[in-house]
Amino acid sequence: MIKLKDYLSVFSLLVVFAFAIIACDKDDDNDEDHETFPQNYFAVANRVSNTITYHNTSDLTLLGTTTLPNGTQPTYVAYSAKKDKLYTGGFESGVLYEINSETYAVERSIDVGLGAFHLWLNDTVDQLWVNNINGSVKTTTVVDLNSFTVSQTIGLPTGLGLSSNAVQHDVIITPSGDFAYVTVLDGANTSHLVQYSTSNFSVVNTLQFGGDGHLGYFNNYLYTLSQNAGEIKQHNPANLTVIATIPFLGSHGVTASSTYLFAADLPDGRLGVIDAQNTVIATANTSFDATHNLAINSSGDKLFVSYSGATQTKVALFDVASNGQLTLNTTLDSGTNPFGVAYIQK
Repeated sequence: MIKLKDYLSVFSLLVVFAFAIIACDKDDDNDEDHETFPQNYFAVANRVSNTITYHNTSDLTLLGTTTLPNGTQPTYVAYSAKKDKLYTGGFESGVLYEINSETYAVERSIDVGLGAFHLWLNDTVDQLWVNNINGSVKTTTVVDLNSFTVSQTIGLPTGLGLSSNAVQHDVIITPSGDFAYVTVLDGANTSHLVQYSTSNFSVVNTLQFGGDGHLGYFNNYLYTLSQNAGEIKQHNPANLTVIATIPFLGSHGVTASSTYLFAADLPDGRLGVIDAQNTVIATANTSFDATHNLAINSSGDKLFVSYSGATQTKVALFDVASNGQLTLNTTLDSGTNPFGVAYIQK
């Protein structure tokens, strides 16, 4: 005769076995999710195609696409690690889009201003700054990333003697989040660097430099690039004091690793690599002109490049050696008029 305790022993074993199967299935599901959603990749805004395409960091294989409404003209891309979201602005729509970094689906959008162009975000202060360069707008919009609402709209600064042609252009925020910097272009030979407080949005300092000005940050210093003056300047980020000037013709797009500053010579299709001593240690000629925007991966050995133009379709990946030398890895079509690029690291 089978005793009650024998039944209980069999039942206990069945329960344990069932839990083991469930646990294994759950682990398998987690493995599948991890494989489905890449943890790092490059993104590029294809302005004429109205798409954002996502590419792996080894050979730019296409991972996915976000298709935006016709006429959006997405220009630049930024990633918030804190929110795990991507953001892009529409030049023609004046809309800022928030995008799921795994499914690439648009989740929310808000109006920021026509001509939405260069943008930058900082997770320390939970702010995104975007310059709206349409001639009827000419504002910098500050978006609160917690509420996804516009917290401040900043017009052109006063007291600089700006002409009616002046317009905001590039923007960057210090890693600490204390200051934001905006370039104001005023004619072919003049840019103004404007330093703002991110706490009250007041102007802290201004500085004039060469035409078509852009901004980078490297090795705890702020850098301005002037395409028209053919030079890069290193600044103290606290007060904008010029520390050094680096000649580099056509300097436009910029990004930085922990070791090097990378600059794009837009008119002549050239790339430059600058070390911490402000020396151009390497250059590379590309196959196209309009070498525009740059992004670097976290390990500093893959440089992503967009080539812009109304009919252009190419992006490229360069391998970066430890000594800064660049070697072409891959060139492919991402969409028409590849524009802003970003590296996403989860």
